[in-house]
Amino acid sequence: MPSVVVTLLVVLVTLMLAIGVFGLYNSYFSTQGSTIAGNEIVVSQSKQTEIFVSPITFKGIGPSYTYFNVSFLLWYSAPVKNVVLVPFVVNPLPGLGTYLYSPQGNPNATILMNYSGGLKILPHFTLNSPVYTPQGQQLKSGVPAYNASSTGTYIVHFVVKPGQIVVVWVLTHEFGKWYRLGYFFVNPADAGLGLYVVTHTGNYLGNSKQVNFQAPHLFTNNQGVQTGLWFEPLGNATTNSTIFYATLNTTNNNFYYLKIYQSGYNIYVSSNYSKSNGNPQLLGSVSPFNWYFLNFTYGHQTGNNVILFSDTGKIIGSVAFPIGQTNGSELKISFGSNSFTDAISQAFLVTKQSNSPGTDTSFYNVSTTMLTHGPYYNNTMAYNWTINHAQQSLNGIVYWNFVYPSSSPPAILSAIVWYWPSGSGHYKYASITYLMESGPNTWIIG
Repeated sequence: MPSVVVTLLVVLVTLMLAIGVFGLYNSYFSTQGSTIAGNEIVVSQSKQTEIFVSPITFKGIGPSYTYFNVSFLLWYSAPVKNVVLVPFVVNPLPGLGTYLYSPQGNPNATILMNYSGGLKILPHFTLNSPVYTPQGQQLKSGVPAYNASSTGTYIVHFVVKPGQIVVVWVLTHEFGKWYRLGYFFVNPADAGLGLYVVTHTGNYLGNSKQVNFQAPHLFTNNQGVQTGLWFEPLGNATTNSTIFYATLNTTNNNFYYLKIYQSGYNIYVSSNYSKSNGNPQLLGSVSPFNWYFLNFTYGHQTGNNVILFSDTGKIIGSVAFPIGQTNGSELKISFGSNSFTDAISQAFLVTKQSNSPGTDTSFYNVSTTMLTHGPYYNNTMAYNWTINHAQQSLNGIVYWNFVYPSSSPPAILSAIVWYWPSGSGHYKYASITYLMESGPNTWIIG
């Protein structure tokens, strides 16, 4: 009898162990099967998700243009009820495909929709949960996520620096997790993002008789005239390539020209003024795709010279200015050439009114401002302040801003002119007019 009991106990224990193992086995593989089935559903949803984006529009944020506003239209369709969009800006990560890019900080992005004829930001929340790809890779989040419909068209807006990439995830919440059904990225630099600058302009004619300025000293005089510009060599000049060309008609009916041009990688200055004998003078050497600043001054109160600076303000070379000290009412200027050898971003011209104390400060401040701010900075507000604090010092300032921070730059650009009319003591603020361009510009991304 005892042996029968022992045998029965062994059978019961064996049976219980078998039932327990079967239960564990069934529970484990049931969970695994559910997970596999869930992943298969997400993979299927991902394959059915469609995403299209429009070409980008952009505009630089002045005055320094370090950042750009970038926008495009997003259309998508996903076979799920709940969709969340996550946009972000990211710096390129060497060795890591965009498939695995995650937010790296401030997303600098928003998503908007058309609402009652205007734009409205979509409702959003901070997504702190991990995000998974359909294949199971885990991605970081921690950025705003925008609630959207299963199919829709939205405006995506970013603030980026050149070189950054914009990414948008299309997410859904399934089986207790956030899954990325699809994504896309745009490299704005590949889509044309940048600051446009000119390589060639038409003529600008400045004539004191055409503005409310009786004395013929607005655009050139024998007291002091200064002009400066930023330029960038784009390659080797196999023929003489003009950077700056000006002609001056004097009050005694003489005609002079000044030409600054690139030949090879050298910069030369030439003029028809009798003392120069028409011989070009070497100003200095340059390297391609670096910015340089040219400054030239003439007048009996200022001295006569042309100076070439590096972008750090270091003097590369200088020569005595080849044009004499003379008054005139008319000045014609053009920039660049048809050879696309040099890019020009901006230029100025300032004329001195007198030799009274403080005049030199205002006069040379115009050049110092442009040199200090660099080739892309918009100096309009700075020059407006300068001229309105130099009523007894300066006749006027002319400013050419050839930096165009958006796509489709215009064929023609005018130069702004601030000037003090005759009898400026009666005026509180300088007058403003414009020099219109005759002939189209050619542009390049600087």
